[in-house]
Amino acid sequence: MLIEKIRALLARANHPNTPLAEAETALALASKLMQKHGLGEGDLAPGPEDDIAVVMQRVRVTGPYRVQRTNVLYEIAKVHSCTGYRDFDDDNASVFVVFGRASDVRAVRTLFAAADLLGARTLPRGSRSARTAWWQGFREGLGQALATSRTEFLHDTPGAGLVLADRMSRAENEMKVSAPPLRKTYSYSDAASGDFQSGQTTGRGFGAAGRSFTSGVRGELS
Repeated sequence: MLIEKIRALLARANHPNTPLAEAETALALASKLMQKHGLGEGDLAPGPEDDIAVVMQRVRVTGPYRVQRTNVLYEIAKVHSCTGYRDFDDDNASVFVVFGRASDVRAVRTLFAAADLLGARTLPRGSRSARTAWWQGFREGLGQALATSRTEFLHDTPGAGLVLADRMSRAENEMKVSAPPLRKTYSYSDAASGDFQSGQTTGRGFGAAGRSFTSGVRGELS
């Protein structure tokens, strides 16, 4: 069946032993099939769920460069009508609290797993500062790629902008009610460095998977 085929493609793309080129091809094919048949991440779930209510999930990012990788997660969340904040670290993990409807959050987590794997496989050798700059560039490039995909989708789907804006508004309102007092933090990125630009180029190549934010939009417009 089609659903099983898409699930198998996503599993292959996210498996750590899948070669990079094969993983990218599987991810692109899964995205293409979902678009062709009007399927969203919610259609891949094993059971029914309330897809209107906003949910909150805690995502733990472990391992090296986890703060920069958590920033990548946030970049993906923003494009998928989700929001969130970085909570206190827990047992050597960077914890990101994400708010959004269940299928949007699942899309964020699925794409982050793929993006995180791509980043880990293509991260060049170098000093910690150089690799940090690379991750910053990767986040920037990936955000640009996903934003371009979103803009194209909005252009081709009249009324979708209102649907996605409503999703984001509900996610932000839920976070305001549930989250503790938050403060903004800033980090400096040297966009002129070769490491930053290398990461940015790699991140821009992730655009093939950037349409899962379309999940359920057609149904909400009908």
